[in-house]
Amino acid sequence: MQIGVIFCSCAGQITEYISFDEINNLTFQELAFIEEIELACSKKNKEELKNIIGEKHLDGLIVLGCSFHNKGNYFYEFSKELGINPYMVNLVNIREHVAWVTKDKKRATLKCFALLMGAIERLKRQKPLIELEIPVSENILVVGGGIAGISAALILSKNGKKVYLMEKESTLGGKVIKYEKLFPDLSCAPCFFHPLVEELLNSSVSLRLNSTLKELKGYLGNLFGIINTKPTYVDLYKCIGCSVCESVCPQQAIKIDPQSFPTVARVNREQCLYFEGKCDLCIKECPVEGAINFEEKEKDEKINFGAILWATGFKQFDCRKISKLRYGVYKDIYTAMEFEELINTEGPSKGEILTAKGEIPNKIAIIHCVGSLDKNFQPYCSKICCQYAFKFNRILRSMFPELKIIHFVKEIVLPGKKAWDLYSKSLNDPLVKIIRYENIDDLSVQKGETFIINHIMDRYFSDMIVLCPAIESGECPYESKSGIFLTGSVKEAMTVSESITDGKAISADVLSHLQGEKIIKSPLVVKIDHNKCTACGICIKQCPYKAIELDSHKPNFLISLCEGCGICVASCPAKAIELEGFTSDQIHAEIEGILNSLRRTEDGSCII
Repeated sequence: MQIGVIFCSCAGQITEYISFDEINNLTFQELAFIEEIELACSKKNKEELKNIIGEKHLDGLIVLGCSFHNKGNYFYEFSKELGINPYMVNLVNIREHVAWVTKDKKRATLKCFALLMGAIERLKRQKPLIELEIPVSENILVVGGGIAGISAALILSKNGKKVYLMEKESTLGGKVIKYEKLFPDLSCAPCFFHPLVEELLNSSVSLRLNSTLKELKGYLGNLFGIINTKPTYVDLYKCIGCSVCESVCPQQAIKIDPQSFPTVARVNREQCLYFEGKCDLCIKECPVEGAINFEEKEKDEKINFGAILWATGFKQFDCRKISKLRYGVYKDIYTAMEFEELINTEGPSKGEILTAKGEIPNKIAIIHCVGSLDKNFQPYCSKICCQYAFKFNRILRSMFPELKIIHFVKEIVLPGKKAWDLYSKSLNDPLVKIIRYENIDDLSVQKGETFIINHIMDRYFSDMIVLCPAIESGECPYESKSGIFLTGSVKEAMTVSESITDGKAISADVLSHLQGEKIIKSPLVVKIDHNKCTACGICIKQCPYKAIELDSHKPNFLISLCEGCGICVASCPAKAIELEGFTSDQIHAEIEGILNSLRRTEDGSCII
């Protein structure tokens, strides 16, 4: 076997402690050549190395120098230029492992000799490997059916990808469907959102409502997921939202919610008499055959994805954590999202604002920054709260011309011209007060005939209170996994327009990553000898990448997921698994090569 060795002096850092001449004398008979180079990794010496190796037709190459993690990729690519299989190149770290830690030159040279002999014996048992070509999946999963998720799904679909849009609820739209008006210009939210949902329903996007991601493994280009879908009992593509089923149901177990998108019937299984075998009126009266299907079952789907866009939106700070504000204790204290539903003409109260006593309020207080800009909770600004708070101001003024409104603000953040216009209308309203507070602890709420809001030495009265909680990022359990892209307010607070823009931008990023038809993967993966395998299942439990599945009572290795960590090799009691490039035979040969070199020096046959 033709083996060449490059000895890199690393500008004298290595040869100061290791004698090249001694290494050459001890090993030259084993090799096609051994050559010292001052800096083997420099571009200046690249051509010299090519001339040295030249026409020697090497089967393998050993580089004595620095760490593989430092220059491994350089020499792998260099070996390809020379026509040497890159998996027949061994790097021996004699800089960090020898020269930098062994000050006695004789001992350092001996140690270098031992490591080199181990590498030679190992290389004799290596074989050329070919990099694996793994097909890239054209499927893309979008998790979250809010505004960012829908925008992203449509863009990806229009670019020829097979898109699955998964939403844990039975409706689309996320929190946007609760809004009637959008800040800063108070535009109609349903007018904007309804056509978007119609476009989605008439696109090639495959919807999975009432669904969750049960399992996920893999990486960019090859992600393997299991989507669990619970039945909704209504086909959203067939239901026309005519309300006939609602009118005949004796239990009011099936209803059309005008605030939900798509606007189709929804079944409350707990109330429905069909499952007790007592009623099927809705099925009989429905004008569209198959729109209602009570035989629908929960199901799991295994789907391969190239990438996943995570667009599950934001959470709101729990206002109960600030007990002085008495949220959850008294009625007529609302969070911003609850108030959005209250002022929505399609909401539960049909847009009518009344106190718990059934009276129209004379005064309403809006408390900003609840949990935001607070070192005890969320230290950052939630960005959108000021705009929706002053949106409430505008909506309330149009409903109640004589209503008095008090804003308690810590800071005011109003990016852009339109946001400032929204604020200025409240600022110039003679019935509006804006009170600045420094710390949320300076505010407390008491209940008398009306609410009493204490601010240091002052007292303010209000019939209703609206709290603006901190916007908290959503959670993605797979955020660190390759192939997962976060978009929208799951990352941070965003306006509706910003969420749409971000969804489109991240879609473009995903498309750029999935341009090719295949992924090139290292061949340093495991292989199994089924003749030795006892199907004990230990490897399946141990694999951190979930690259092993049980198939017909035998382990099946998903090579596209294997990262070559070797845990399964070490844990297999039958020794039925080997790791390419690190087989037991190769490792034993390397150890034996080191030990033999030490024996040669001990018995005097090799004197340094």
